[in-house]
Amino acid sequence: MALLHGMHRTVAVADLRVGDHACLFFGSTEEQLSVLGSLVVAGLAARQKLLFLAGGDGPHTPYDLLDRCRIPLPASNTRDDGVAQRIQIMDAEEFCLYAGHVEPRRMVGRLRREADRALTEGYAGLRIVGDMSVAIRDEDALGQLLQYEALLAREFRRGLTLAVCQYDARRFDTAQLKAFASAHPRSVDVEPLVRTAELRVVRTYHPSGLRVEGVVDIRTHRHLRGALGTLERVDGDVQLDLSRLEFLDLGGLRLLMAFAGSRRAGSQVELAGLAPHLREVIALVGWDDTPGLRLGADHVN
Repeated sequence: MALLHGMHRTVAVADLRVGDHACLFFGSTEEQLSVLGSLVVAGLAARQKLLFLAGGDGPHTPYDLLDRCRIPLPASNTRDDGVAQRIQIMDAEEFCLYAGHVEPRRMVGRLRREADRALTEGYAGLRIVGDMSVAIRDEDALGQLLQYEALLAREFRRGLTLAVCQYDARRFDTAQLKAFASAHPRSVDVEPLVRTAELRVVRTYHPSGLRVEGVVDIRTHRHLRGALGTLERVDGDVQLDLSRLEFLDLGGLRLLMAFAGSRRAGSQVELAGLAPHLREVIALVGWDDTPGLRLGADHVN
């Protein structure tokens, strides 16, 4: 895929900085809200103003946004503590459409004014997040929105704004999603459940499960156990993507087997991307007969 603005890479929410322009392709409301919640919390921590572009079904107020993302108010906790004043909700169509049409240069001008206003109000910058899908009504609108995304490259060099453009992946075909990705230097991943020097575990949604990266040994067993615990309320089959594992000790393998055996009857845990030697260990010990366990395709270098 040809990229318009250099190397496209995936980053976690916590690694985004003012000046970044990223995209998020989501396939479920759960996934969208998970990333959105992390974006809101990170923005508040960075003393940035948040501009959220909402679709027709809301959220319509800052408190509605906080509630949907399950973000508690600070313990001081009255509704006049100032948190909501740092969140501006705007209808996405109001921001994107002029007389029913997408006008890229007017959109960039509107964004610049909002960023300047945030600085005047004393914020450290502007964090803009919204579902851009609502502005796309036909092929012409899609092309104009891509033009807007391209124009943003110069705007982000001002270093006042951070933006995450959300797209509902269920509404677009592969070619369209590639076009949106090419207009963004970065894409956003779900904030990791575990993020240490040795281990990184990320919640996945398509399929539902976890991606486990790095080293699983005695130092990281408790982190892996905690991450697996987050799937207890997930119904049906889950997948554990192990393709980016560098090392998995016997204790970690036991944790995975115990997790598979603990799932409700009828649901399965797929271990995907297994290194061939791990598959051999599982077969040698007899764990391949563990109820609820399915061994997926081997990892291919």
